[in-house]
Amino acid sequence: MTVAAVALGSNLGDRIAHLRFATKAVSDLGSLVAKSSVYETAPFGGPEQGPYLNAIVVVETDLEPHALLDALLAIEQQAGRRRTVRWGPRTLDLDLILYGDETIDDARLTVPHPRFGERRFVLEPLVEVLPEATAPGGRRAADLLEGVLDQTVRRTHQYLGEKRQTFASRGGWWVAVQVVVLAASLVALVADAGSLVWPNWVVWAGGVIVAAGAVQSLLGLQHLGVNLTPYPEPLSSARLVALGVYRRVRHPIYGGIVLMLLGAALFRTSFIAVIIAIVGGLFFWTKARFEERRLMEHYPGYATYRSQVRRRLIPWLL
Repeated sequence: MTVAAVALGSNLGDRIAHLRFATKAVSDLGSLVAKSSVYETAPFGGPEQGPYLNAIVVVETDLEPHALLDALLAIEQQAGRRRTVRWGPRTLDLDLILYGDETIDDARLTVPHPRFGERRFVLEPLVEVLPEATAPGGRRAADLLEGVLDQTVRRTHQYLGEKRQTFASRGGWWVAVQVVVLAASLVALVADAGSLVWPNWVVWAGGVIVAAGAVQSLLGLQHLGVNLTPYPEPLSSARLVALGVYRRVRHPIYGGIVLMLLGAALFRTSFIAVIIAIVGGLFFWTKARFEERRLMEHYPGYATYRSQVRRRLIPWLL
């Protein structure tokens, strides 16, 4: 049995799902020894393309090096890998980085991988799971890592194991706080109505703001469709929505709720409801920011979408 390190990468489709599929498939080639954290990295060379998710898995296997290479290529094909553009985007990329202490250099395979010492997205997860790994010439991977720290690599919250759908892992506590904010606002609108005195035009402006918020939320719901979930964690089957109201604002439903909270507070002339509306606005802004970190990892194109649609909650304003 030989310990082999395999680098995983994906920048097309559901990237984390591809890496989890690969982890399970590689583990079937022997015995899984370790799996690294998941890192997001900018593409290194090749044509313009989206960011990658990268990781390292370590497997103990009795397959010979070339047989292991063939197995890895078969796993790539199962994930829909098509080799049409050199260094182009891919659903799944598997590279044999290390195969025990062996050195192989032939027409089909070079091990250790010839460029792994130049790539932070390989070295950082490799050092995480095999801290004593060495490159050709005997240099430790940990020492090589110090020379590539100028390359941008970000550790994500994702992990390579099968995803356990729990209340907390899906961001359930955000939902719980959201319910508390909405419930508190309803109570204040009833119990504290009339605590403020201001002109009728402010009251009627509040009604208009409520209507605008309702329309914005309904449009967001309409275009989100089957992708809708109360949790910040997107559905595994979801697709990036960038049409209709989502061409103007990234989180129209949250923004619509904020508008309705504020408008209702003005309409009911409630001081407490105004305060809750302000707190609610800060809450939904923060929740949307948290959610966008998940969306960045789920959708390779989300970074581009976010750069094109500048407003987070309210079109042209916020």
